[in-house]
Amino acid sequence: MKPRADDDNTELAGVLDALLASDVDITVREVARRHPSLRNASAFTRDPDRMRLIQHSQARQQHLRTTLNPHAERALTLSEKLDVKSGHATELEAQVRALVTSHAACIQAVMVAGGMAALERFWKEYREVGEKLREVSAYPDAADVVEFRKGKPAP
Repeated sequence: MKPRADDDNTELAGVLDALLASDVDITVREVARRHPSLRNASAFTRDPDRMRLIQHSQARQQHLRTTLNPHAERALTLSEKLDVKSGHATELEAQVRALVTSHAACIQAVMVAGGMAALERFWKEYREVGEKLREVSAYPDAADVVEFRKGKPAP
C-alpha cells in the first residue's frame, strides 16, 4: 500500500493559513492548486479529515470577513433595496402624471358638456378631492383655478 502524502495534514494547514492570510476564497479546487503534493480535488473531498479542515477554514474566513466588514452583506442588500424603491417611486410618479392628465381631461369634458353650471354640480360632490389635489400641487402651473360660490349654484 502506498503511504499517504501529507498524512498529518501539515501542508494542508499551511495552504489554508496562506489562503486565509491573503483573503483568497477557500475552495477545494483552490486548495488543490496550491497544495505541494496533492493536486486532485478529490484527494480532499474524499478524505473526511481534510474536508473537515477545509470546512473549518471556510467558516473562519467567513467569520473574519463579517467581523472585519460587518456591513458588506447588508450594504449590498440595502443597495438592491434602494434600486427597487427607486424604480417603484418612478412608477408612482408616472401614475401621478397620468392621473393629473386624466383629471384635467375630465374637467374639460364636463365643461364642454354642460359649461360652468355642470362643473359646479360636478364639483359639489368632489370638493374634498379638489382640495387634496391642491395640497399635492396637481394643478398645472398655467391653470386658472376658479373658486366656486359656496351658495346655491347658478341656474
